[in-house]
Amino acid sequence: MVLRIAMTADTLGRSRFAASPVHEVIDTVRLREHHPAPHARTWYRRARERMPGRLREVLEALVPIDHDYSPDFLSPVPTRGAPVEAMVEQIASTPPEVVEHHLDIGLRGRPVRADVAGLFATRTEYEQWRRPAPAVLDDLVRRGPRVVAAVAAEAIGTFFDVAVREDWPAVRGVLDADIRRRGDLSAARGAVAMLESLGPGLSWQESGISLDRRYDGTIDWAHDGLLLVPTTAHVGPVRIAAERPLTPMLVYRADDIARLWARRRDDPARAVADLIGGTRAALLTALTEPRSTGELSRELHWTEPTVSYHLRVLLAAGLVDRNRRGRRVLYQRTPLGSALLAAPKEANVARR
Repeated sequence: MVLRIAMTADTLGRSRFAASPVHEVIDTVRLREHHPAPHARTWYRRARERMPGRLREVLEALVPIDHDYSPDFLSPVPTRGAPVEAMVEQIASTPPEVVEHHLDIGLRGRPVRADVAGLFATRTEYEQWRRPAPAVLDDLVRRGPRVVAAVAAEAIGTFFDVAVREDWPAVRGVLDADIRRRGDLSAARGAVAMLESLGPGLSWQESGISLDRRYDGTIDWAHDGLLLVPTTAHVGPVRIAAERPLTPMLVYRADDIARLWARRRDDPARAVADLIGGTRAALLTALTEPRSTGELSRELHWTEPTVSYHLRVLLAAGLVDRNRRGRRVLYQRTPLGSALLAAPKEANVARR
C-alpha cells in the first residue's frame, strides 16, 4: 500500500530543510531505552533520572513505544534556526480542535474521523490500528484539549532541557552538515537523487513521491515543495507529517550520527562503530545469540531491507555466519566478529 505526495519535479525543487529540536525528543521517546543509537539512549537515561515522573509518563503516553502514531501537534513545522522555546510555545498554543482531531486519529473509543478511516481497507482494520489511551493520558484528556497541549509542551521542553540541551551544539553540527551534503547532492545529481537518498521505502514517480505505508492515500497540497527534517534520533523509514494546508514534512535520519557517540577511549561500541559504521556495530553487538533478520529488525527498529543489507556486508567481511534452521535463516557472530567487539575492551585493560 502506498501514500502518494502529488507534485512535479519543479515543485520538489522548491523543497527546503530545517532542523527541529522537538523531533529529536519525539524520536528518542519513541524507542526509549531500546533505541539503537547510544546518544539517544543517553538522553532517555538522563530524562529518567532528571525529569519529573508525571511529565515523563505523559510524554510516553503521547508517544507510545508499541504504536507508530503520535499526535502531529507534538511536532510542529519548524522554521530554520527556530529555538526550542519557540517550538514549545507553538505546541502549547495548538488550537483545541486540532488537539482533538489528532487524539481522535490514534486513540480507540474516540470519535472516528471519516477522512482518516477512509485510508484503511475496512473500518475494522482502522479500529484495530488505534490504541487504547493509557490512564495518565485519559486523565489529562478529561481536563480538556488546552490542558493536553500545555502539559505536552511542558513535557517536551523539560525533556529537552534536562537531557538534550547540553549536546545540542554538537547535534546542530551533525544536522547542518547533513543538510549541506543533501544540498550538494541535489546540485550535482538533481532533487530526485537527493530525495531518494533519504531512506528506504521512498521513491519518485512521474506523478510525485510514493511512500510505502499500511494504508493508501494522496497528499495533494504540496504546492510549495516539502520541508525535509533530518534528525539524529530517527529510526526506520522516512516518516511523513502532513496536515492540510501546512507544508508536508518528511523526517529522516541524518548521516554521520556516530559523531555524537561518546568519544572516550574506553567506549568499545564507539571504537567499533568508527571502524565499521554505527548500524553494523549495533547489529554485531545485538547478535548475542543466533537471530533472524526479522528478529533483529524488531529489536533494533530498522526495516528488514536495511538489516538484510548490513548483514550481507558483515557476512562478506567474515564477521557473521548464517545457517538455515528449517524455514528460518539465522545469523550469528563469528569468532572474528566477537574478537572485534572484545578488542577495545582488552586494549583498555592493557593500558590500565
